[in-house]
Amino acid sequence: MESLRIAEYPVTYGIIAINILIFILLNTGKLDVSRLGSSYINSLQEKQYYRIVTAAFTQKEFLHLLCNMYSLYNIGRTLEHVLESWLFAVCYAVIMLCGGFMSARIHKKISPFTLCIGASGVICGLLGIYMVIAFSVRGFSGLKSMIPTMVLLALMTTSRKIDSIGHFAGLLVGIICGIVMVSVYSFG
Repeated sequence: MESLRIAEYPVTYGIIAINILIFILLNTGKLDVSRLGSSYINSLQEKQYYRIVTAAFTQKEFLHLLCNMYSLYNIGRTLEHVLESWLFAVCYAVIMLCGGFMSARIHKKISPFTLCIGASGVICGLLGIYMVIAFSVRGFSGLKSMIPTMVLLALMTTSRKIDSIGHFAGLLVGIICGIVMVSVYSFG
């Protein structure tokens, strides 16, 4: 039965698998976070653009991986079902690239050498898409179920260890993607 569910959500489960594989490779010494993380200096100034992508699949600590993959599992399956797999994959890539680029660019003055890693910026973007679609279908009542998630997200960004710029860049790109989709597709 679970194999059928994997077939229903190939993009979500594929992304989760890649994140878990990179986590294992990092923690067994096969990969180095300093080569995968994104910073203004590495990603943009030194033109190592691949880091914007690799950073979004890199979690070093187990709790970081667990929180991000649990969030991706929940929101990813929902959006992949609503949007279809191909459109979900396109949205994921757009949020990852545009949000990652914005985050690296904004970090230029604040912390140009800090390596940022994790899927949470993209997950915030997926949350932005979800919020726009929910609002377009049900108005403010469609957002009620998201209040705890939004509060948790706001509280998490107060931590010095969390890249709040990456979260908000992803959220902004996701909201823009959601607005574009709502204007093109009919939901509800």
